[in-house]
Formats: sequence, structure tokens, C-alpha cells
Amino acid sequence: MNKNQDSIKTDDSEIHSKIELLTELQAHRLELEKQNSKLNDVQQQLKETHNRYAALYDNVPVGYLILDKAGNILAINLTGSTLLGKEREFILNKSFLSYIVQDDNGKFLNHLQQIFNSSTNTVTELRIKGSFDKVIHIRLESLVIKDANICRTVMTNINLIKETTGRNQELLHGNRRLMQNLFKIQEEERRLLAHELHDELGQWLTAIHAETETIAYFSEKDSAIHISAQAIKECIKKMHDAMRDMLCQLRPVLLDTLGLEDALLELKKQWTTHNPHITLELEFEGKFDNLSELINITTFRIVQEALNNVRNHAQANWVLIHLHRKTGAIPADDVLSLSVEDNGKGYDVDQVPHGLGLLGMRERAIAAGGKFFVRSIPNHGTQIHAKFPLDSSNRRRKTDAL
Repeated sequence: MNKNQDSIKTDDSEIHSKIELLTELQAHRLELEKQNSKLNDVQQQLKETHNRYAALYDNVPVGYLILDKAGNILAINLTGSTLLGKEREFILNKSFLSYIVQDDNGKFLNHLQQIFNSSTNTVTELRIKGSFDKVIHIRLESLVIKDANICRTVMTNINLIKETTGRNQELLHGNRRLMQNLFKIQEEERRLLAHELHDELGQWLTAIHAETETIAYFSEKDSAIHISAQAIKECIKKMHDAMRDMLCQLRPVLLDTLGLEDALLELKKQWTTHNPHITLELEFEGKFDNLSELINITTFRIVQEALNNVRNHAQANWVLIHLHRKTGAIPADDVLSLSVEDNGKGYDVDQVPHGLGLLGMRERAIAAGGKFFVRSIPNHGTQIHAKFPLDSSNRRRKTDAL
């Protein structure tokens, strides 16, 4: 009996142990199912994230490539393959050089060299051949991946920018040609008007002055007629002075007869007469003979307008005009430099000027084939610089254009 009881007890113990083990296994199974469910959720999220990343990678508006040191394409997104005009599998492990317009091969090779010799972004613009050999302007921006001998490259289609820039350049050149013609017409009108004033009005004033002298000579000195004649003579003198100033503004006679240097000296004389509170210094360095008509009148007009700005806006008491002609061994080194400097209140060059004076000076300089610069600091005066090439071919071409 005891043996049977011991056997029953043993069986009960084993059953109990098996039940506990089964319970524990069921608990582990439930835990594994939970973990497996979480893992499936994570995998699904990773898959969705990967798909979103792949879609973003493929469909961003720029091409994305990975290149090795030799310029071979190790990876490329869909936008990049579309720009190159081929399916991705036909592009991978091929040289990017084969898609570049031949004349720009050197640019790409220099780009590669700069990439792997630098740790910063390297940017280059060149042309590639897309679908049907259509030429596309692109910008490459690359950054090397350290210790991997590869680089990441962003390829951007800049065709629209190039086209817009080209149209803007055409408009700018058209406006410049229009300005040249306007300056030509303006100077011709000023020339004609100056001749009319000098030849017609000047003769009439001279005739009136002669008649007045006759009246004054044959009249009693204290008579009303004599006094009126003297008053008329004084008025004629003032009219002559005013007309001389007008002629200088319209067309400086000395510019046509004696040249730029004498015309500027005469301008200084007249300007200081009307602006005695401002010291005007005029410096010459070099010879200014045989300058073209265009260079002469352009330089004179820029000085004239610069002095008008000083008088009207600068609040200066000192102005320096420096004219320098530099000659070299070859005609291309022949350069005329002009600077006008004052000690006035200056202005902020980043702000758009309200007047047309600076714009007119700049356009005149460019129309004459030169360059124009302005430097100014508030309360520290203004400097105007202009430079003109004086080689014979430029003088002939620009004179014909005027």
C-alpha cells in the first residue's frame, strides 16, 4: 500500500511539474508572440520609412550621385538618371565623364581633383548631354566622404537660370545700346544748340552792344538816354556771361579746340567762381592729347556731373579731381583713370540713390567701354572712379559707335 501511495505521489509531482512547465511555456509563448508582433510592427515601420526615404531620394528635384575618384557613378537617384537620359541600370559603374559635353571635360576633371584634395564643398558649372543629346546646364556640388575614396554629389539643372540670365543680358545690352544712342543724340543736340547760341544769339548781342555804344557816345552823360544805354550795356554783359556759362554746360568750346586738359581747367575756373566756398583741386598726370571724341566728352561730362553732385548734395568744402593717363609697352596698357574725391557727408552705397546723376555717370562710362566705381562712407566723403582703355582699336570702335 505504501508503495502505491509513493507511486501516486510521484506521479502527482511529475504532473504538477509538467503543468507548471506548460504554464511557463505558454507564458513564454505569449511573450514571444507579443515581441514578434512588436517586431513585425517595427519592421513594417522600417519598411514604410525606407519606402518614404526611397521615394524622397528618387524624386527630389535634384540629381544625387555617389562618385569614386575616377568619376565612376556608384549610385544615382531617379532624378539624376532622368537628367542623364538613361535607365539607372545602364548608368551605374559608368564614367560620368561620358555624359559631359566634350568642351567641359576639363572642368569636370578639375572638379574631381578639387573634391578629393579638399574637405569642403566644391561647386562647378558645366554642360551634360541629356535625352536626344539635348545640352543641359548643370551645377555640381560635391563633398568627399573621408576614408572612403568616394564623394556625394548633388546635380542641379540650371537651364532655366541660364536662360533667364541670357535674356537679362540681352535686355541689358539692348538698354546699353539705347543709352549710347541717347548720349549720341543728346551731345549732337547740345552741339547744335551751342552753335546756335554762339552764332546767332551772340551776333545779335554784339550788334545790340555796338548800337548801345553809339547811343551812349552821342548822348549827354547825365541824360536819361545815356543812363539807359549804360544799363543796357550792363545787361548785355550779364547776358554774355550767362550765355558763356550755358555754352560751357552745353558744349565746352575748349574741348573741341585745345583738348580735355584745357576744358577741365576752364570748368574749374567757372565752377570755383560760382562756388567760392568749396576748394577745388585739379591734378593731371600724363599726356591727354590724341584722345578720342568719345573719351573726351565722357570724361568731361562725368566730372561735370560729379561737381554738380558735390555742390547740391555733398556739403563738402574740398574736392580733388585727379586725371591720370598710364601708357605701357603695348597699346592695351594705355589706360585713362579719373577720380573725383570730396570730404562731404557721404552716403550709404547699399541704398538705391534717388537721383540719376550716379546712374548717368555709370552708363556714360560703360558706353565708352570703361568701368565705373563709387566708394562712400557716411560722414567720410565720396570717391568716384572711372577707367577707360585707350588702345587704338577701342578708340576707333567706340568713336564709330558714338
